[in-house]
Amino acid sequence: MRTYERLAVAVCAAVAIVTGAAGIGLAEEPARHVVGESEIQTRIDQQVDRADADRKAIQILLQREDVRRIAGSAGLDLERASAVAAVLSGPELEKLAACARDIDAGLIGGDKSIVISATTLIIILLIILIVS
Repeated sequence: MRTYERLAVAVCAAVAIVTGAAGIGLAEEPARHVVGESEIQTRIDQQVDRADADRKAIQILLQREDVRRIAGSAGLDLERASAVAAVLSGPELEKLAACARDIDAGLIGGDKSIVISATTLIIILLIILIVS
């Protein structure tokens, strides 16, 4: 064998040993995650709790007598709207919940714009009912 051939074999052998040893070392080490399982579960629980609170805010508004009166005059079935609101998720749920909270906050402060705000909420729910 020539010198450069021996050198090439030696380099290949050294690379095989190093990569083999590195592979064995990595396989023995426990897998490390950027985020732990408990943190993932905590975040999931927070999202579920937030979604439940959003649904509850909408349901509370839909149970108000003045909202029921407005919905009745608009011909909207609040039972069906309530059922749809109970299964909403994602951006639609967040938008409707924010609207419901705004209306509720206005009512607590004695705001008289309930008709406009509730009508807006009912129209949004009606659109959701039509789409779904």
